Amino acid sequence: MIQKSLLFAFLLMVSQISADDWPTFGGQLRSHISGEESLRIEWATQEPDVLWKQDIGLGYSSVIEYKGRAYCQGYNNGKNTLLCVDAEKGDIIWQHQYPCKKAPDYFQGGSRSTPTAFNDKIFLQSHEGDLYSLDAVTGKIMWSFNIVKKLGGERPQWGFAGAPLVVDDKVILQTGASSGSLVALNPLNGEVIWRSGSDKAGYSSPFIRRSNPNQIVVFNQFGLVLHELGNGAELKRYQHKTRYGINAAQPLEYKDYFLISSAYGKGAALVNSSKTGMQSVWESDAISCQMASLVRKGNYAYGIHGQAGARSKQATLFCVDIASGEKVWEHKGFGVGTLILVDQHLVILSDDGALTIAEAREDKFEEIESFQILSGKNNWTPLTYSQGRMHARGSQGRWVCLSMGKVN
Repeated sequence: MIQKSLLFAFLLMVSQISADDWPTFGGQLRSHISGEESLRIEWATQEPDVLWKQDIGLGYSSVIEYKGRAYCQGYNNGKNTLLCVDAEKGDIIWQHQYPCKKAPDYFQGGSRSTPTAFNDKIFLQSHEGDLYSLDAVTGKIMWSFNIVKKLGGERPQWGFAGAPLVVDDKVILQTGASSGSLVALNPLNGEVIWRSGSDKAGYSSPFIRRSNPNQIVVFNQFGLVLHELGNGAELKRYQHKTRYGINAAQPLEYKDYFLISSAYGKGAALVNSSKTGMQSVWESDAISCQMASLVRKGNYAYGIHGQAGARSKQATLFCVDIASGEKVWEHKGFGVGTLILVDQHLVILSDDGALTIAEAREDKFEEIESFQILSGKNNWTPLTYSQGRMHARGSQGRWVCLSMGKVN
């Protein structure tokens, strides 16, 4: 009965957001899936219209849409800037700037974390640990502090990258502190509600488990860890350590299982969470997702296998049977790109800025359309689709909004 009540509360919380909003990293459920049926898939006679463009600055913060406004942050001249723009016209409504290091480290640096919108507030984290609560309409600062200084957090080598999770009157995020590596804060004032764990922070974003909304799923430098939402108590853990401590792609929830994947020679594992201790059903180094999160359609998952660097051109888009771990097909040509699932279609952004629409088929790869939308390289930020608008953010700072909804 308690679990059913929690599920109802979770669904009620989600229902308070517009069905077509994309309010945080990966969308409403952090699954990189949109249920919108508005996507136009055939563009043989023309390419999508560009609704507007902005220069946001260096980095990898993805775009969110919330109540007719779009938000994204980037780095320029010693500062991170969060832009709030009219989602339809692209006009800047307000901006929030704060000092921040560029922090390049085998890449160009810039912003990492995606903002989260909830209850007319924006919760924003920097890669240096600055945390802000802002009024979503005006940009007014409600409260702020640095999680390293105030909570004893430990900045991971490539900076804090996870988006804050807001649920059940709590703001939840990784700090990496030796005492309290996961924290829940009061969204009204930032005061600590609970602290739990001692693992170093990873680069993915915590999320609520759909099959049990009383559980928080965390993918940190140790691996996969489940926490209780109410008090933060650690419930179960599964070790999945990589070289350099990089676990970045979101875990994929499937029934009582989680499909996790990392690069750096570690690969993937399907983890059974139904037993007292979590155990792998299968493991494979042929499924190695460095940054791009897997998306699921039915019993199959789609992702990008490969790693940035000299061999990035050898990366492949693939389809895998989740239960068996068998890779059904794979296709080169996207580098270390990213993908989302919109209705029944894969929308892929290659690392050199090409957008491709393909059928989400388990038997073969079938491309429908492809066109160039960004320049440059290392375009590792996933697309955002909301209200028929496709947002693409390049690593050099170009933010493009395309009209990709069906014409009525």
